[in-house]
Amino acid sequence: MFPNIYNMRSTKKDEIGVFKWWKQIHVALFVAGVLTFGLLDGFTAMLMVGKYGISSESNPLLREIIYAHGPVCFLVFKVVGAALVLSAPFLLYKKEDLGWTTAGFLSVFTVGGIVAAVDNYLYLMSGQIWIAPQIVIGAMLIMTMTAIHFGDILDSKKTSQKAVTFKISDVRWEAMKREMGYPCEC
Repeated sequence: MFPNIYNMRSTKKDEIGVFKWWKQIHVALFVAGVLTFGLLDGFTAMLMVGKYGISSESNPLLREIIYAHGPVCFLVFKVVGAALVLSAPFLLYKKEDLGWTTAGFLSVFTVGGIVAAVDNYLYLMSGQIWIAPQIVIGAMLIMTMTAIHFGDILDSKKTSQKAVTFKISDVRWEAMKREMGYPCEC
């Protein structure tokens, strides 16, 4: 007989809870990406360069930064650069649109940072390259494209469901047109 107000409130609460859950996931992935792709990879590369020399860094830009400004500036550059790259989704999307695409993008850099740091560490301990840097970069590019593509598919399903749920009936649309003064076929 009466509408269940408790259920309507819980729906709003659940929607807010889901948004906060996504926000926490994105923040955790951002921090994990900066720590692995920036700090951990940079620190192990700094140790690797300290033991085997500047030629052990395969990236010519990073090699030049180490040569010109030293290993501490290299590490700062690596962390700040990772933070800037990983903050791109937060600058490009609205808060409500941060979904699977952003989570996939941030996850790829987290995994890539772990792989690069492990590769640097293995090189530091053994003196031989286990995974070629070109393979790591190529795998990261493929993983990024895949994560963005599948994230876009999942996010588009979410937005298409939203579009279907918001619909004005024809009767209400005619009433709204009359209220606004539009001519109608009444």
